[in-house]
Amino acid sequence: MKKVMFATAVGIALSAVQPATAQEVNESVCGASPGGLWSLVGTGLDAAVKAEYPGSTITYQTSSGGLANIPQVMNGVCLFGMANDGDLVFAAKGIEPFKAPVEGLTAVAVLYDWAPVWWIARKDFAEEYGIEDLNDLVEKKPPVRLVFNRRGLLTSAITESTLEALGVSLEDVESWGGSIQYQASNEQTGLMKDGRVDMLANTLFEGHRSLAEMGESVDLKLIGVPDDAAQAVIEEYGLQPWTISADANPWGDDDVKTVTTSIILFTKADTPDDVVYEVTKSMIEHPDKMGAVSDAMKRFSPEGMVAQDAAPFHPGAIKAYKEAGLM
Repeated sequence: MKKVMFATAVGIALSAVQPATAQEVNESVCGASPGGLWSLVGTGLDAAVKAEYPGSTITYQTSSGGLANIPQVMNGVCLFGMANDGDLVFAAKGIEPFKAPVEGLTAVAVLYDWAPVWWIARKDFAEEYGIEDLNDLVEKKPPVRLVFNRRGLLTSAITESTLEALGVSLEDVESWGGSIQYQASNEQTGLMKDGRVDMLANTLFEGHRSLAEMGESVDLKLIGVPDDAAQAVIEEYGLQPWTISADANPWGDDDVKTVTTSIILFTKADTPDDVVYEVTKSMIEHPDKMGAVSDAMKRFSPEGMVAQDAAPFHPGAIKAYKEAGLM
């Protein structure tokens, strides 16, 4: 009997000094297509959480994108979702496609914000009409053949609104003898290479392969966004200002001003604080896991996770940021 009591006492003593098993995090995140960058970001998120809380799993769930992810998260299909900053702003305000304001959306982290809006023109076209920035386009009214990204996406809405901020409607462009079409990124690249458009507008990473691909076929020029137009879309969509540096500008020696979109990890306000804290802490402690999934994600840093004002931060995320000295 004494031996049993001694063994029990030793077991209790050992359990007191051994660290508690870290809590596992097993949740899902709604992203976009299975083969795109968002799926890679999901892989990085899973790796970061596994590194901090062994045995955890963040399951990436395919979706049609940020606008779809907002109702998915609100309806409990995924605990977390990815969305553009503008998607969250539109949801909170009840702007189409949302029929009413969506309440209870909270931000967890900025996943990346380095996909600025590029306005790219054929160099011969820009030189013929003297176009350095979009104000020149408005003043000269050339018969420009424009291509935006697909309708219904944030990128095309931003580029349309940029022209509207300068007092130009789509009908105005047509009245100049120009045209506007809406195509996905790959189609935009092909149209520019084949000389079937004069200017495109799209969100792209600096150094994106399509920039080099287009530049090999035709001489191009990066067109700037005037400050007043940039500020208008920043306020409308919750964006951030951005400058494409001369080093990142493939066709010039000058910095060029534009705006950039952010991809934000979000959740509902009533998601348990501890779960959000653990996911946020994982990214803060293991940014290398986030950055390892793609060259496009190498810039990921804990400091960048807090650079947004499209939605209020979740209390669990705030706790992690304050502990890390980021808030």
